[in-house]
Amino acid sequence: MKLPLFFKPILWSFDFSRLSTLKDKRLIILNAINYGDFNHWKWLANVYGKEEIGRIIAEAPPNQIRKGAKILATIIFGY
Repeated sequence: MKLPLFFKPILWSFDFSRLSTLKDKRLIILNAINYGDFNHWKWLANVYGKEEIGRIIAEAPPNQIRKGAKILATIIFGY
């Protein structure tokens, strides 16, 4: 599966054409949680599922997720 172009602005520091939705799942999820909008989060839920997103958020060190984003992600993805 190809990463939608609307992810490009939140992944600007990476070579977008080389990102893999499978291999770079953690990077994509954490960047979308930190910098994405509702469309990014909705896409994450459809592609990776709430359980997988919750697992990745729970395993991430505290400094990798903005505090406000983590609170909202907790409510939406319920981990």
